[in-house]
Amino acid sequence: MNDFERYVLQEHVADFDDGVISRRELLRRVTLITGSLAATLVLLEAIGCGEQPRGVTATPVSRATNRAAPFATPPAAPTTTGVTVRPDDPRIRVQALAVEGADGARLITYSARPAGQTAGGILVVHENRGLVEHIKDVVRRVATAGFTGLAVDLLSRDGGADRLSDPAAYAAALARRPVADMVSDLQRGLHALSATGPAARLGITGFCFGGGMVWNALAAGAAVKAAVPFYGPAPQDVAALAATKAAVFAVYAQLDSRITGTSGQIEAQLKQTGRPYRITVYPGVDHAFHNDTGPRYNAVQAEAAWVAAVEWFRQYVI
Repeated sequence: MNDFERYVLQEHVADFDDGVISRRELLRRVTLITGSLAATLVLLEAIGCGEQPRGVTATPVSRATNRAAPFATPPAAPTTTGVTVRPDDPRIRVQALAVEGADGARLITYSARPAGQTAGGILVVHENRGLVEHIKDVVRRVATAGFTGLAVDLLSRDGGADRLSDPAAYAAALARRPVADMVSDLQRGLHALSATGPAARLGITGFCFGGGMVWNALAAGAAVKAAVPFYGPAPQDVAALAATKAAVFAVYAQLDSRITGTSGQIEAQLKQTGRPYRITVYPGVDHAFHNDTGPRYNAVQAEAAWVAAVEWFRQYVI
């Protein structure tokens, strides 16, 4: 089992433990990775996965809207469609942006730019469900903040999220794809973004699996001025982060101990870069708290983290 297969497995177990999915759904998702129910049962037994999930009590939170933010922020309540900025929003222009992989494959993308002048480009890396409506919405939020946003489906050669519409099947296929190949697709996305505006003004952000891919892209030397990984697992080569030229703002969640527990080893490398960095652990929230279509969404902390991310890009990309 490779690192990303292990990461996806841990995501499924966390969903079960938190009561997000049933045990039957857990078995189905893990079997998509292992290939057999027998192997799944042995694996879950080995890691001590219990028969019943823990109960979760939702605590209501009050919305403290940042009314001064002149750009779109996460919504005040969870959404079912994933749409908070409509494609026809007058502040932006949704555009087709062609990206070709190193192997010549035409990659599935989604892009939006400001209605006026763009201040640079931000690559948005999706979660382990692919280029879904929520990620497209984040791209449009990026555009309202004055940047050209772009997302690339990292399973484009398999038809992307539209064809692999079962999130568990998508995650299982994604976990099998070599990290180097996915980083290559992200690099091609950055190259395409560089042609849409000031070439040197590039940033990258990503969520969950996508946050981990941000770390891997930085470790591979991605030529970006700033990066904001949201609760991403540490890269395969953590030591390579010491050579990044990007200003990094790392977002973590207090209750996400599995991922947040890696922040110390990452900070040790960022200290060596000589570049600005910030590590913020948002209180009282769990993994994926920024995703307004998911069960762990927290409007207050999602807004705080997104506003801080945009401010970071405005400081170090522009």
